[in-house]
Amino acid sequence: MKNALLTWVLIFGLSSLQAQKYSLYSNDQVTIDSKHLQETITVNLHLPETQPYSAPSTSYPITVIFDSQHERTYPLIISSIDLLTSETQMPESIILGIPFNFQNRRYFTSSQKKTNDSLSGIERMELFLFEELLPMIKTQYKGNNYLTLAGHSRTGFLVNYLAFQRPNQVNNAVSLSGFFDDKPLTIDTFSGLLTDGSKFPHRFNYYFTAGTTLEESTYLTEMKSLDSLLKTRSIPDHIKIDLRETPNANHISNYWVSLPSILMDAFSPYNSILDRWFHEEGKAENAKQPIQEFKSDLAKACAEVGLGLNPSVTHIFSLASQFAGDQDYKTAMEFFEMGLDFYPDYLDFHIELISYAQEIGNQEKLARYKAELMEKTQGSTRLSEAEKEEIYKYLNGDRD
Repeated sequence: MKNALLTWVLIFGLSSLQAQKYSLYSNDQVTIDSKHLQETITVNLHLPETQPYSAPSTSYPITVIFDSQHERTYPLIISSIDLLTSETQMPESIILGIPFNFQNRRYFTSSQKKTNDSLSGIERMELFLFEELLPMIKTQYKGNNYLTLAGHSRTGFLVNYLAFQRPNQVNNAVSLSGFFDDKPLTIDTFSGLLTDGSKFPHRFNYYFTAGTTLEESTYLTEMKSLDSLLKTRSIPDHIKIDLRETPNANHISNYWVSLPSILMDAFSPYNSILDRWFHEEGKAENAKQPIQEFKSDLAKACAEVGLGLNPSVTHIFSLASQFAGDQDYKTAMEFFEMGLDFYPDYLDFHIELISYAQEIGNQEKLARYKAELMEKTQGSTRLSEAEKEEIYKYLNGDRD
């Protein structure tokens, strides 16, 4: 049964992969006629693989990557996020790529104003993000309020500006080769923000990196100036400030080299869960109440990161496989049942549950899981007719 099932899973998985550039994320775009930008903008949209199969209560953190127009750097960044997600180094997120062009990049990242306009370009970009784009993502794609902003050079300044303007709405601000001393910011006002705990109702992480090459010297000087100011002030416990030099990185390299390690750091409570289960504490071998202990670990990570986190598919399959390997099929099934609470239409979970119910000879559960898989297959709008036929054959006992 497992071999026939594996064949179907591979067929289904490969058909999904052929439709996208990344393993765990879609490669879509959404076009918006923005009243605030006063132009039409096409935003890169990368939805996590479980999003179409998730429960109404399941939501995802949002990560905004500025400068998605870079044809080489941007795909590297998304590929890194794809890998980090698959390795549970960060939770599944909704990724938005904001492009700029030669004509508008400086305007939308500065205090420049067009003739007879009361708003500057950077103010218009702020309004577009927080009044148009993010509300749409939350409503239409299950985004939640946990927001990471990442930008480079001029958009690194944009990240600083947005964190200053919207401290209660930004959780991670990542400014790579950025700067501060440009209207309407100064390094003094920005350092004042970072040391004022009353501005942030939640845990806030600020990251700034600069390379050590000559072309990065201006940004490295900015970083060191901020560091000197912060050393004279007290930093609240719920604010983390991480200033890093990237040895030998030039201006472009500093962007895509810096970001992966920053994301691992920002979500470290989440990415340490499986490490404890399989290595540090050996929970997978010693847990007395595995499901309860996993849920407790996830809740602890939620509290430390500052958002409601979903278990990843990797969490569920890794732990279920561990217990199934020890012939503890009951616990393995409990992990997949927990997965269905978050991703009820993720059919691979149903298939695994059928397999384990057969192993333990639980006819009641076997019948229920098969009925659920049949119902979800019949109602699916994502499966092709050929894929549905494969499942029907499997459910009817035809495994050839």
